[in-house]
Amino acid sequence: MRLRSLAVTATTAALSMFLLSACGSVGGSSGSGTAGAARKSKNVSEVTIGFAQRQMDAPYYAAMESMAQDLAKKQGFKLLFQNASGDAVTQLNQVQTMLSQGVDALVVNAISPETERTQLTQAANQVPVLFVDTSIAGVGLTAVQSDNKEIGRLSGAITAKRFNKGDTIKIAILNGGPNDEIVGPNRQAGFLQGLKDAGVNYEVVASTSATYTQEEAVPATESMLAAHPDVNLVLGLNDAMALGALSVLRKQGNTHILVAAAADGQKEALAEISKGGCKGQYISTGLNSPSLAAEKVFQLAVALAAGKQDPKTVEKVSLTKAAGIGCDNVADYYNPKSVF
Repeated sequence: MRLRSLAVTATTAALSMFLLSACGSVGGSSGSGTAGAARKSKNVSEVTIGFAQRQMDAPYYAAMESMAQDLAKKQGFKLLFQNASGDAVTQLNQVQTMLSQGVDALVVNAISPETERTQLTQAANQVPVLFVDTSIAGVGLTAVQSDNKEIGRLSGAITAKRFNKGDTIKIAILNGGPNDEIVGPNRQAGFLQGLKDAGVNYEVVASTSATYTQEEAVPATESMLAAHPDVNLVLGLNDAMALGALSVLRKQGNTHILVAAAADGQKEALAEISKGGCKGQYISTGLNSPSLAAEKVFQLAVALAAGKQDPKTVEKVSLTKAAGIGCDNVADYYNPKSVF
């Protein structure tokens, strides 16, 4: 507790110093998201889009960055990319840097919505701010993201088929960490709702952070299983963490514990579902396409920055397709040649 307190104090102090230094260079604080409405039309080749990505140590985020780079090359706009490596204060500094470099619009995958609210509200008064994947309610112009609760629910409903109605199962959960304030909790709530709706009772016996990465999921899974060897299911709130859990189970020769993911549809996970069939150890996931999200948000960002779309016509939230993926329909989604 002492170490955690010191870390929180240090982060708060760093954030306070950053906000004080940034106030003089960024617009007002209303966060209306209409910045750029009076801008003159310009060619796409004259447009600069900033992309503030939360981290790059999971395939989902890397695929999104790859798609953004491809779109920039094909369409001819300039892309400024920054990777915050999971640190909210770093991301705010990177946003400020891109603003100083003259971006026409900002695409942000937020790390900690509440930590970043004030500064990103200010940024939204200077240029259009569009969120992708993780947004901040009431801030910026729009958000392009998946319906995380629904995706989780659909995956949970598929997982429930592997158990009997009325069963009570023990679940260990790999989560996104303390900064994961919206996406992960919604995925988890949806997944558990999917089990409940199908008549499967559950007890969450452990929940550990693995920050959405396969590497961190390995020791996290080992710790949870050491303390709770009788779990029936390891739930990863994304495929990368679930794949990490699966590697641990295989190393231990443990075939009686099942694995599922609340979301993503990563091709390695789909390969496991396809190979294992309806009796495989990796049961289900939910569709959360980084390509669909990136394509939509960057097309919109370019249209706004080029003055070809009125900000007042943009919807506040745009959701990508939601689907649960299991043994019965994995062939509809699995493409071994896909980026993600």
